[in-house]
Amino acid sequence: MASKKLTAEQQLLFDALTPLQKKFALAIVKGKNQTDAYKAAKGKAKGDAMRAAASRMYANVNVQAFLASVQVSAVDDAIMTREEALKRLTTMGRARITDLVDFGEHDMGKDEDGRDVIQATWRFKDSVKQSPELLDAIAELTAGKDGIKLKLHDARGAIKQMAEMEGWQAPEKVEHSNPDGSLNPANMAAAVIEALKRKHADN
Repeated sequence: MASKKLTAEQQLLFDALTPLQKKFALAIVKGKNQTDAYKAAKGKAKGDAMRAAASRMYANVNVQAFLASVQVSAVDDAIMTREEALKRLTTMGRARITDLVDFGEHDMGKDEDGRDVIQATWRFKDSVKQSPELLDAIAELTAGKDGIKLKLHDARGAIKQMAEMEGWQAPEKVEHSNPDGSLNPANMAAAVIEALKRKHADN
């Protein structure tokens, strides 16, 4: 395996494996089940012994450590970061239709009564081609009998979601007690946390 595909930590874990374990682990990473991975690694066991050998190899501490490191890396890469989410929401919240397209008119000629037929037209601005992230603001782009329909994401909705993520709203008052004065179980944890904070502040 080329080291450039692994982090330094992953490479160390991979290097700790035996040649057979390396082939087995790589086959697992590619999606094979334990038995097929063992076959692909050219293990010597056959028949029922093959399944047992594959199971033991999969349970090996070094193999598990390497597989866990690779799987965690794959999951991390697949999940959108907070910064990515905020950047996309910012694009949606700021974008205006005039940032994306230029509007114009096209002379279609004359109708049956000799009147001018003018059709409204639009095209993407050159700046959109240079900053393709602006396309994230587009929620719908469809072609129909009335021409191309362009719809942007709800800017207010994007701003509201950003506000929730960043905590821009004023603190909300939470009632920890029921009308009869008893503690509300649903808010018991919050009450305990507040009590601990007060105790810490007093000390």
